[in-house]
Amino acid sequence: MLNEANSGGTDPIVAARDRIQTGPIPSWVNECSFDSDFKSGTEAAITFLLFDTQLHAERREAFIHQAIRLEKMEAVQHWSQWRLQFEPKSQLITMHLLKIRRGDVEINQLNIEKAHLLQREEGLERFVIHGWFTFLMILEDVRPGDILEFSYTIESQPRLFPELGSYFFSLPQAVSTGKYHFVVRFNTTRQRQWKSSATNLKPVETQENEVTFWEWSGEKYIGLMPEPNTPSWHISYPWIQVSDFPDWQTIAIGISKIWTTEDDDETVSEIASEIERKEPDLPSRIESAIRMVQDKCRYLSVNLELGGHIPTSPAVVARRRFGDCKDLSFLLVNLLKKLGAQARPVLVNPFLRNSVGDLLPSPSLFNHVVVEFQVDGKARWIDTTLKNQGGGPFNRVIPDYGLGLPVDPGATNLVEQPKVPGQSHLFDLHENFLLATSGEPSLLAVTLKAEGNQAEMLRQQLTKAGLEEMGKQRLQVMVNRFGSGKRIGSLQYRDDRVANQFMLAEVFEVSPFLSAHPNNKLCRFPFPSQWVAAVLPMPEKTARRTPYALPHPCHITYVVDIDSFAIQKTRLNDPRSQLSNQFLGFSRDDKAGHGYVLTNFSLTTNAAFVPANQVQKYGELVEQVRKASSRELSLLKGYSRSRPKRGFGELPMPSRKVEPAKPTTVSVPTNTGMEQTTPRSSTGRHHHRHGNRDRIPNWLMIVGAIFVMFWLFIICLILAKRHP
Repeated sequence: MLNEANSGGTDPIVAARDRIQTGPIPSWVNECSFDSDFKSGTEAAITFLLFDTQLHAERREAFIHQAIRLEKMEAVQHWSQWRLQFEPKSQLITMHLLKIRRGDVEINQLNIEKAHLLQREEGLERFVIHGWFTFLMILEDVRPGDILEFSYTIESQPRLFPELGSYFFSLPQAVSTGKYHFVVRFNTTRQRQWKSSATNLKPVETQENEVTFWEWSGEKYIGLMPEPNTPSWHISYPWIQVSDFPDWQTIAIGISKIWTTEDDDETVSEIASEIERKEPDLPSRIESAIRMVQDKCRYLSVNLELGGHIPTSPAVVARRRFGDCKDLSFLLVNLLKKLGAQARPVLVNPFLRNSVGDLLPSPSLFNHVVVEFQVDGKARWIDTTLKNQGGGPFNRVIPDYGLGLPVDPGATNLVEQPKVPGQSHLFDLHENFLLATSGEPSLLAVTLKAEGNQAEMLRQQLTKAGLEEMGKQRLQVMVNRFGSGKRIGSLQYRDDRVANQFMLAEVFEVSPFLSAHPNNKLCRFPFPSQWVAAVLPMPEKTARRTPYALPHPCHITYVVDIDSFAIQKTRLNDPRSQLSNQFLGFSRDDKAGHGYVLTNFSLTTNAAFVPANQVQKYGELVEQVRKASSRELSLLKGYSRSRPKRGFGELPMPSRKVEPAKPTTVSVPTNTGMEQTTPRSSTGRHHHRHGNRDRIPNWLMIVGAIFVMFWLFIICLILAKRHP
């Protein structure tokens, strides 16, 4: 039976139990039949025979009726623990039906005395405490092929905008449905709107006794599997939205009225005064305030009282040093205002992004809050839930949230996320191989310079794991790559939070794979090329329905620098390659000389996604990029590795930032190899001088020295004759 408490009425489980009851289907519901023999023709674990949702706007009730055929044992495993989550302080649940249909036999499973009521807090691992309960029924004797049918009504009492409402209805993704039915009934005086994902999803409208009915229905819908790399903002399954909200301004004004704080808040005022005493100007004060909220306040969302709609008082958040996105954002807004900056919270959706602007106004579309501030004409957004950010107040990295709704009574519409000019997200990797072909291990020096979001990812890894563990993780990457590896020395790093740059340097002893060559005096060394496939997966070659997401922003420069006595005379095949279009830019530049080969790769994405009708053309370019990045070096066998020169594996000194040139032409590589010519005996002694990349042969240096000494001698003789 339901869990009971020792003290009646005060225990939250007892209070939640009182919000669940059984009863008949409401009289306003138009009951819907379905075809129990519908077959989808797919191999999905379940098939929806009926997906029915009906709304009564004036009673704030939603009736849900579903029938699901459990096709496989995995479906039985999941659905035999039937559950329903609800918020007892604002919702009342009336159960109507819960049964199993097996042929002509119906087995009633709705025995409320055997139900369980659980306060699971499933979001606790993500630091979210929402106060919702789970109504759980454990079903007995469920088998593959059974039809699970259930119906219930939810009566809601919203705390925010109780006189207005909105609803988003969609069919289950990748699941076929025999029949869907969606009905909305409301008083004709309501200014309700609707919108759908397709032109054929139009309602049948009827009116009766000053009540308007919108009805959508359809049969034999075949759910398509989601396509790989579909952007989160693209909803690829059918949807319908209804809303009473006339515009975005109504929402902005309504939320602004409840997001209020006291002007004489002593706690926040004291923090602002302390910042003003320590920092000389407004930008440095803003930076100090942002760091205080981001780095000194932990994230914890506690939505037990107000349903997650109203932020906690900034004074309370500042004192307890924790809060969720709206709590921390509201604290920062009030702190920035006291420091003299214009600031306001902005509601966003990290998944829908710009697609919010394509939907009807509704407060339920937003699930995150950021801060917008303005100083000297510069507008920026700050995400208070991010930690250890760099870049100062005006160059901080923030994800692409697209559009947002300011919590401001003066806001009339959605606003675009401000652009940050010149912001770099460079990932600059340099690998220097001292390559041996004699069977002994080679040395690999890795230096990495990261900027923007790439720097923040490395900074977060260091903060979370610590330097020692981070070193172990990076060593494991080398072991996975080469089959074995050993760290030489320690991992070095430099973190410049002001410039938002993170640099590291390390040295490994590895055994690169050297494959056979038709010339038995040579071996082959393949250049690392897996990184291209990891960054740019190959899209499918079939016709596509949805856009294809790209990693963006993405700017990678990768230098492979090989020093080896086994490199003597080298012929470069296709030493340069440039490939580009409106989505992607790639370049490769090879250089070689006596004892070295140097290859520079550059990869940049120019857009966040590829439209569906251009994915195949984009895939052709990706294939060309993969071919152009696949390089192979022929080496003489039997040579030991060269000795490290000064600075090998050390952190480079800070250098001036140079904007890389973007490739503008397209060329297809015809040959992707570098061949060793005129091989010498592998037992011969080869003297190699480590110096500038454009190495000068020894004989030329000797001739040059003799030439200079000769003319110095002549000049001295002339001067001696003039001044005896």
